[in-house]
Amino acid sequence: MALPIKEIKTYHFYPSLRARACRVWISKFNGQPRSFNCVFVDNQGGAIQGLAKARDLPTFAATIIEGNHYEIKGFYTYENRAVNIVVAANNAIIDLKSNTKIAAIEPIQPYVPRYYFKFIDYANIITNSKGSRILTDVIGRLKALQPLEQVMVRGKMLENKREFMLENICGEELHITLWGDSAQDFDELALRNLPSPVIIAFAGFRVTEFKGKPNLNSTDASLWYFNPDIPECSTYKHFFAQLSVEIQQLPSSSNAVLSIEEQIKENRRTIHEILCMNPYEHKHLRFTCQALIVDFDFSNGWWYPSCPKCNKKLSWGENIYTCVDHDAITSLPVPWFRLECIVTDGEDVTNFLLFGKTAENFFGSSAYHYVYDKKFIDPSVIPPAMAAKLNKSMIFQLRFGAFGFTTNNRCEIIITNIFDDTTNKNIHPLETPLIEAKSSTTSKTSTPLSSTKQVLIGPCTPQNTITQLKIASSSLKTPSRNISLNKETSLNYEARRALDFEATTQQLSVAT
Repeated sequence: MALPIKEIKTYHFYPSLRARACRVWISKFNGQPRSFNCVFVDNQGGAIQGLAKARDLPTFAATIIEGNHYEIKGFYTYENRAVNIVVAANNAIIDLKSNTKIAAIEPIQPYVPRYYFKFIDYANIITNSKGSRILTDVIGRLKALQPLEQVMVRGKMLENKREFMLENICGEELHITLWGDSAQDFDELALRNLPSPVIIAFAGFRVTEFKGKPNLNSTDASLWYFNPDIPECSTYKHFFAQLSVEIQQLPSSSNAVLSIEEQIKENRRTIHEILCMNPYEHKHLRFTCQALIVDFDFSNGWWYPSCPKCNKKLSWGENIYTCVDHDAITSLPVPWFRLECIVTDGEDVTNFLLFGKTAENFFGSSAYHYVYDKKFIDPSVIPPAMAAKLNKSMIFQLRFGAFGFTTNNRCEIIITNIFDDTTNKNIHPLETPLIEAKSSTTSKTSTPLSSTKQVLIGPCTPQNTITQLKIASSSLKTPSRNISLNKETSLNYEARRALDFEATTQQLSVAT
């Protein structure tokens, strides 16, 4: 008697199983094949997942073809908690090893369906599938499609992305998102050649929730089937055949990445035009500005101690750092860039906010490296490598920040990217008739560990972690006005002169 899949248990050895391979996929990590996977189904409705590790992947990928019938001889099982991707409800996984024998056989009788799906109603997706280890399958009429695009993920990596909108017979809509290799592998040309309506079954997706609505995101196990030969598809075909349906095109994502040339020219604005923009009306607009940084405003420093988990600013109290989201922090805080850039386009002046990964890319180093490795501790003192970025014409890609207004009563203008200016257009600091100018209360350059109020940090050791980054509140105050005017430390003095709109009768204080 044939072994029913439903009777297969974890951590057992079985001499034989006859089943149909109804689903096959290869999991990847960083673009490299990591494992071979399949779902075996028998004629009693049982389904079980099989997995071969990378070393045996070529053998099983050449042997097991989706849709064919096989006898699996001499295999062990283990529990599915050991894998990240689970598509069948059986707790066991078949361990496909080099000594596991796979033999093609004639179709099993009674008939085993070609496809294996466990469809979920749109209305029950969040309730039944969100947080479940078993991935989700859905079916629907393709209502809208987004062309392949690249988006910035977590502010540091480009990822391929493609979105779909499905519609069921009840008129409910569902968003599907393919990421990475899945988005790249989707054959849009084949889709365009299909007659309308196009019914798609999406299998092996992870359910997330956004604004109370479900969204299905692709995984390594995600597959899709156009007009599959199943009863559910026939029902959809019959229903939508009576309606006039066309596939619509979804708009590009707000964080879609344009070409470098397109980004540089995107929504170009002068500083005057930016200052006249209503942040509420343009909160989703990304725009660019050609300008140069003439100084840094360090009234709040250029870095802050952040939470290692979320990069939010930590609060210091009772000899311990705390995060608003993660409570007390027992590991070493992470220095995180956040600094105000004073910029001009030759006609006007304003502040742009530079922080996080954008600042790391701009300065070519992390705040962690400057603080821990180079020992630039004082957040009110500028390292020379950062000062080298002053007075150079650049193209800034910008957006408005959240509506928490800054000390100058303006919504933050956040830098999202910085490009080298290749137009050779010269930008000159604003020319105002100055007889004398006062000293800047903004940035200073420094050598490591030199500051107005020096803070010493011992070497990083397991016993000396959390307390060594305790920065006295006084060290965040604006540095002394007694700034030397030698060429090495006053790199931006001429720029400051041109931007000083204070009364010209005030005297410049020079240290002797």
